[in-house]
Amino acid sequence: MIKYNILDRKYASLRIGTDCSGIEAPIEALKKICISYNLKYKHIFSSEIDKYAIKYIKANHNPEILYEDMKERDVKTIPDIDIYISGFPCQPFSRANKFKTKIDPRLNLFEYCVDVIKNKNPIIFILENVKTLVTLDNGSYFNEILRKLNNINQYNIHWKVINSKDYGIPQCRERLYIIGINKNFSKYEFIFPKVKPIKNINTFIDTNDNSINEIKENNKELFQNIPKDAVFIDVGFRKARFPNSNKWAPCITAQPNMWCVPKNRKANIKEYLMLQGFPIDVIQSISDHQFKIKIGNSMTVDVIEELLLSCFKNINLI
Repeated sequence: MIKYNILDRKYASLRIGTDCSGIEAPIEALKKICISYNLKYKHIFSSEIDKYAIKYIKANHNPEILYEDMKERDVKTIPDIDIYISGFPCQPFSRANKFKTKIDPRLNLFEYCVDVIKNKNPIIFILENVKTLVTLDNGSYFNEILRKLNNINQYNIHWKVINSKDYGIPQCRERLYIIGINKNFSKYEFIFPKVKPIKNINTFIDTNDNSINEIKENNKELFQNIPKDAVFIDVGFRKARFPNSNKWAPCITAQPNMWCVPKNRKANIKEYLMLQGFPIDVIQSISDHQFKIKIGNSMTVDVIEELLLSCFKNINLI
């Protein structure tokens, strides 16, 4: 039974806003939950500076407001929201990034996320980043982030590094998730979702795509190392032996290097979408190359879905 009365508010629809929205994995996750639990939601706002992500959002979603630069808006004019989710830029904290210094302007976007939380007081917030953030510079960045969130003094803060393959999706993708639940609404001890069985990776192959891509000369040595039962590999890792490639795909990245071994071709858009938990009937409003980049930068829909379900249970909404 849905218990809207415990939220003590006028709206029957859950109001969600997302920053650094990408291709809106949070909206896809919330959409699935609302269908399953007879809930309603309102997509209040998105924000994106990437022109390809903006084009995708406009084709597939209908936020009431689409901010193109979260730094340029007046946070006090943002409408009220119940759920706030942001995958603030991970490049400053990524192992691959060479410039891990406080002068990197992308670091400051977290401050804008904090401003939204302070001013809008959502019931739930979820922040996502790479797992490297936890240990970078001996944990100083991460400890500062937790300090600032705790200093808001309105939220119970929880965090965990979660792998997408632990929630059904056969992709080895470890990401840090920080959960905040408003103390006025939290009814129980927060429990991160239990691990779910991993789905058979072979069911993520688009068997209808029989196109063949020629193996480049500089990749031929790499292909000699591929296990016979491998399904998806990343050809960017030239010295890899691809362990467990018959069970899960490597982490999808912004470099579209995924290869479908049984079909002897590049992984296609449908496979990319499935490996991130997206529906395959979305409107593709951008090129294959750009779409793969955006999918690689996205959160995994199934992980956000499980986290939201845990949050909803915590506030006694479901």
